[in-house]
Amino acid sequence: MATVPPPIRDNNDVPASTSIVPVQGSEHLLLVERIAHSEAFQKSLRLPALLRYLAACTLQGDRAGLTEQAIGRAVFDKTEDFNPTEDSSVRVYVRQLRLRLYEYFQSVGVNESALIEIPKGGYALAFHPRHVPSALPETEAELPAALALPATETASDSPIVKRSLPAWFPWALVAVLAVVAIAGWLRSYRSAALSLPPWPLNRVVESQRPTTVVLADASYVLRLLGDRQFTLDEYVDHKYTKGLIPEDATRGEMTLFNYLQNSQITSMADARAAATFTLLAGSLHDKLVFRSAKEVKGDTMLTGNFILVGAKNSNPWVELYEPRMNFRFFESGIHGSRYIDNRNPRPGEQPFYAVHESTGYSGDDYATISLVPSLNDQGATLLVQGLRREGTEAAIQFLSSASRRDQLEAKLRAANGSRLPKYFEALIQSHAVAGSATSIDCIAVHPLQP
Repeated sequence: MATVPPPIRDNNDVPASTSIVPVQGSEHLLLVERIAHSEAFQKSLRLPALLRYLAACTLQGDRAGLTEQAIGRAVFDKTEDFNPTEDSSVRVYVRQLRLRLYEYFQSVGVNESALIEIPKGGYALAFHPRHVPSALPETEAELPAALALPATETASDSPIVKRSLPAWFPWALVAVLAVVAIAGWLRSYRSAALSLPPWPLNRVVESQRPTTVVLADASYVLRLLGDRQFTLDEYVDHKYTKGLIPEDATRGEMTLFNYLQNSQITSMADARAAATFTLLAGSLHDKLVFRSAKEVKGDTMLTGNFILVGAKNSNPWVELYEPRMNFRFFESGIHGSRYIDNRNPRPGEQPFYAVHESTGYSGDDYATISLVPSLNDQGATLLVQGLRREGTEAAIQFLSSASRRDQLEAKLRAANGSRLPKYFEALIQSHAVAGSATSIDCIAVHPLQP
């Protein structure tokens, strides 16, 4: 698919010294398309479009198109009043694009003749030859460019320079490299400092303490071998597994059972959730501590901030927070339909929301995003629960979108007298086709009192 570059803007107000010099476009656009069509990039809806846009602006010297405001409007459908200071989504995606480009050239693009980078401090692409040939002798090629011999000077003209270097040269080189390293670190630090978690993630990801992210336990699927639901107490001490395996189970079935019982396994939905939360945490990503529901202990849940992913049929620790919540998850029998009970319906809301198909089938799905006080009221907990895997993934996608977070904030303010409540619950409706959400919307919000 050919790339259609955006129209060239009027750059008369851009100093000549800062304008981007166009490069030979055809080969570079072909490289951009190969990258955009690679498997890793096809998994993202935004990154291929972002890469093509940055490439088109760079190749045309369109510096005005390489601002956060222009990128936000052209690629992310931001409004005219888009404020990058309050919405860091462009920076977040550009950081992710840098990482994907590096991964591409280290894997499937290892044989590409050119490299693409996004130098920090801007959004213009940099195209570099993959291998720079050098006809200089090895000792001369290792010299910095500033100390290399002029092109018109021959080897016979400067025998002393080639044979020896001043005694101070190594120390000068170390000093220069130290200055460059410190400058790069400072620039990277300032850039990272600007990338703070957006609301509502900033309520559970703080610089003062760690945040425990509890991912669902995929091995809890063993409960389907029984005919009833299990309590958190039974889950914690593994009592729920007793009596689930038939007495006539084969050796292979016993091996599989023991593997599931003793392994820490999570789903792709939780893997994507972990990646999304890491990305949204920005410069505080090192404050996230990931745990499987199986390895969490009761005392772990008593202090700090938390993020819980999955409903109680895959993450039983959710049970601890149910007394604080309006939207509660239920199963109509272990193999029956699943539904969300709306304990206090507001005008226009239903008393319950149900799904009747299992994961992988098309249809409507429901999930909740809840921000509640932690158990000891010394922190906060964010819960993301779906009736099916598709619902959980839709809720994660909702949180990763700046425009949808804005939508949620506006609805909460409208429901709470124009003030943003400290704690809340939101009901998310999505429609899945073949296991993937095609539409996601917030259909109900409930402010919660501490």
